[in-house]
Amino acid sequence: MKVKCKSFRLMLFWLAVLTLIVFKVESRKRLKIGLHKNPESIEENIHNELKTLAIKQKLNVSDTKTVTSSKKKTKEAGTRVSKLGNLYNTEYYATLKFGKPPQVLKVLIDTGSANLWVLSSKCPDSVKSCANHTKYDSSASTTYKAINTSFSIAYGSDSKAGFIALSGFQSQDTVNIAGYTIKNQIFAEITDAPDAAFLKSDFVGILGLGFSSIAIDGITPPFYNLVAQNLIKKAVFSIYLNRNGSNAINGGELILGGTDSSLYSGCLTYVPVSTPGYWQFTMESAKLGDFEFCEDCETILDVGTSLIVVPEQNLTIINEMLGVLNPNASTTVFLVNCSRISEFPDIVFTIARKDFRMKPTEYVLRYGDTCVSGFTGLKGNSLLILGEIFLGAYYTVYDIVHKLIGIAPAVH
Repeated sequence: MKVKCKSFRLMLFWLAVLTLIVFKVESRKRLKIGLHKNPESIEENIHNELKTLAIKQKLNVSDTKTVTSSKKKTKEAGTRVSKLGNLYNTEYYATLKFGKPPQVLKVLIDTGSANLWVLSSKCPDSVKSCANHTKYDSSASTTYKAINTSFSIAYGSDSKAGFIALSGFQSQDTVNIAGYTIKNQIFAEITDAPDAAFLKSDFVGILGLGFSSIAIDGITPPFYNLVAQNLIKKAVFSIYLNRNGSNAINGGELILGGTDSSLYSGCLTYVPVSTPGYWQFTMESAKLGDFEFCEDCETILDVGTSLIVVPEQNLTIINEMLGVLNPNASTTVFLVNCSRISEFPDIVFTIARKDFRMKPTEYVLRYGDTCVSGFTGLKGNSLLILGEIFLGAYYTVYDIVHKLIGIAPAVH
């Protein structure tokens, strides 16, 4: 029988209000949008490195059980589900339909940014990122409206330049997600991107699910328009990620308008957002064995980041604890000895006075005989970033009105 959970949402709402006042000054110090989407950055290196490993090792990743809802209704009324694709446990993407007749495009879901953009048919094949990819063609849509305002977005990088930019122009069209048709959605058509940006990816754009305050040019994000156009009753979405290696159909779910209680166990633990923009909160502590690598630290939940990103000084100690085989790796993808995984300590994250534990088999990615540490770093970063390693183990809920994050163990 499902455990009945007492609701503390009203109390947490006021706690969130007080917390936001405390962090008002800190909000002005917000990092540049996107710590991880730069193809020359740490996370793109991770994506490419892991996919290369997976291909070489023929992806010997144990499939997790795909959860299907029972006859009993477990989804909140008024919700719909966008099924996610999963590529090597490093990229999770949704399928969107643009315009009329609909053009089907795969976009990476990303809680670390707030804009929607896709590759444009006006991007020439001489730009390697655009060649051999499905692209949005405005001339083929009867609901398209031209805006033509220029658009550019910069993502953080560990390169000498410090960031990398994609550019194009703004357009407007209908966008359908999970059967909801958003009218007059403004998005960007990308006509110039780094050569390597999409060479090894299934997706051709990004769906930003962060707060509207970090949206480039003040463009209203699609999720906000779902609410404004009364397509969903609750300004809440939730995310469930399957860790089944590579599955284009059952990679997980993006649930719009609420939650699905069949996808998590126990009760949701809610924590207030400390700085609206990213889905950022204050974590009480995080420990790997006896080593505490976070104490009252600012933390981001980021679907779109593959691993757990820790400050550089902590990464050095963690790498020593795990005995990484390539501590000086330029790609910051660190390998560990597969035969030693059972010896590694658990990670314990303490959030809202509750412990969330991860076993080494959950924070180490295994590709055949190659094992990859779930920890990595980003130059100049002081935040703890919980990527898909964490989000595969825990079901998460995002409430943009009350500015709350809900977390519970995912059911696999």
